[in-house]
Amino acid sequence: MNYKDFYTQIYKLTENVTPLPVDCGKLCDGCCCKGDEDTGMYLFPGEKVMYEDNPSWAKIRKSGFTFGSYRIDFLSCTGSCDRSLRPLACRIFPLFPYIDISGELHVMMDPRGKGICPLIRAMNMSDLDKRFCDMVTYVLKLMLKNPLLYSYLFELSRFTEQYCLDLNIFTTEK
Repeated sequence: MNYKDFYTQIYKLTENVTPLPVDCGKLCDGCCCKGDEDTGMYLFPGEKVMYEDNPSWAKIRKSGFTFGSYRIDFLSCTGSCDRSLRPLACRIFPLFPYIDISGELHVMMDPRGKGICPLIRAMNMSDLDKRFCDMVTYVLKLMLKNPLLYSYLFELSRFTEQYCLDLNIFTTEK
């Protein structure tokens, strides 16, 4: 798979859809976009190719999250990214691609973001912009056709499940 072409297509699809028809960052003062080395987003497998030019606002390092022999890259930013190049994890937040143990995709509010995102704390997925939810679901279904991306999302679901169970915050409610 040519990941550059794939993520370029995905970025175009997600460029102009957002969780709310207004800037949701005004609700929390852009909490998830503050930018420091300890916070950031996992890059999806192959997504690092979108940052080959090493933009000054992004720092990429290997995370502690692995599946199989693949170690996931982690992107932290300075808090002022080139919005057209923001990572896919940022584009789909506050939604999360949860793949249950039988392999079925459930798009849900990301339980890991409860501590920072007022949308996750106060709203249901049905309160978000329908175009956003539909596009995120469409993009995730495209991704599931790639065995590496499917495997990653399955393992990310287990990782997140355990993380949230440890904090007693896991829910599969949509």
